Amino acid sequence: RRMSLQHHPDKVRASGSSCEEANAKFNEIKIARDILVDPDRRKIHDTFGIDLGEEKPELEVWTIGVGSMLSPMGTFALKTFVMRAVIWTMGWRYIGYLVLLLGMVVALLYAIDFKFREVKVRSQDGLPYVIGAGIAVGVVAIVWIWQLLADAAGIFYLASEVVDLALFVENWKIGLGAAITSFCVAWLVRGWWFWIIVLQVALVVVVLIAVSMASELVRLWIENVKTQHGDNLKDWRLRMRKQRKTLQDEVAELKNKMQDCERVGNGYAIDNTARRPVR
Repeated sequence: RRMSLQHHPDKVRASGSSCEEANAKFNEIKIARDILVDPDRRKIHDTFGIDLGEEKPELEVWTIGVGSMLSPMGTFALKTFVMRAVIWTMGWRYIGYLVLLLGMVVALLYAIDFKFREVKVRSQDGLPYVIGAGIAVGVVAIVWIWQLLADAAGIFYLASEVVDLALFVENWKIGLGAAITSFCVAWLVRGWWFWIIVLQVALVVVVLIAVSMASELVRLWIENVKTQHGDNLKDWRLRMRKQRKTLQDEVAELKNKMQDCERVGNGYAIDNTARRPVR
């Protein structure tokens, strides 16, 4: 705290010193203080001799694993489950009739441009509800017409989540190939959807366990390195600090001797000038 106040940019600016050097020195002191205050950061610094930041290494491993593997796989498994649940639900006749009835109501409201709380059905705010009702009616129609067609549409939707849908729209050959492939896959996996979802959930659980183990292994490795080499590194740093202090003292002593020599030399020159006879 004393050093941070001593090297604060405002105080140094008032004394006329360089602001950039003061800011760099102040930030260095602040980072050192943050390391000393946080026990985990201090342990990392004492173990490896460097600061890895505020976040723990094991948490960084966990974040990378979740963001790159666990989250995409979990999202894909959830979308697969929702897709199958929607197709299975729409297969019930009374639910399908209810959806068709709601679709007819929405179509009627759209025809008369119904207004509810300053929101019209034909406006931009009401358009998502109209599109949602149309999609629901379309799903019911596809399920009732041909179950395999509904499965293929669901697989095509899952493929569009992996590959950008714009690629299928812009290139009709790729879109047609994806549609045919979706039909083939839907025909091959008929009756296996339950086990496919179980397999996806199992893979998500395996990845979760793997990421957790990786994070824990990093933590244990750091603890092991700290136990084996922490004391040696600490002793080495203390020796280096002592050696640096010795060198600084020697430099300060040499500077003092040089200043003394300069003062003696200046005094000798002044004395000779005073004793020089006037011609």
